[in-house]
Amino acid sequence: MNGIKAFDLKDADEAILKKIFLLNESYAPFLGPLEKIDNFKRLLSMSKYSIYITIDDEICGFMVCFDEKSSYESKNYEYFKKKHNKFFYVDRIGIAKRHKNKGLGTFLYKKIIDLNKNDNIKICAEVNVKPFNEESVTFHEKIGFKAVFEKEFSPNYAIRYYERDICTVRENHKSQ
Repeated sequence: MNGIKAFDLKDADEAILKKIFLLNESYAPFLGPLEKIDNFKRLLSMSKYSIYITIDDEICGFMVCFDEKSSYESKNYEYFKKKHNKFFYVDRIGIAKRHKNKGLGTFLYKKIIDLNKNDNIKICAEVNVKPFNEESVTFHEKIGFKAVFEKEFSPNYAIRYYERDICTVRENHKSQ
């Protein structure tokens, strides 16, 4: 994909952080709202890998990830931490509306694959199924993630946990 540039989100200036924070908030309820930019900054400080991407200097997406060593206190992260000794967890990924369906989500996941290419680990994520996030369910299943568990937290909120071996993702990505 031409023209895409990737940057470390931890090195972003205040103006960029604000734009990405607003992008995150626009995804509610599918991405947990962070409510204040300081909460977003705290999340980034705990993350193992955080990236944002641009096309022609326009911010078009971001991803925030954790490994098994984080002090992150998310119920969903804890599910994977109890299950795996070593893993890579995608906490949130967002693509600006005008840039959807252009392969940018796959581009971001490829960055994780490249980062972990020498490890035989699981890439883990969760997707809302109540309310149903059809777009994310379809995307994750298309790139080979397998549903491993569903958890209902309340009558209006349930999630589905997904996993994928990194080596399988790498092989599948080469064939696409």
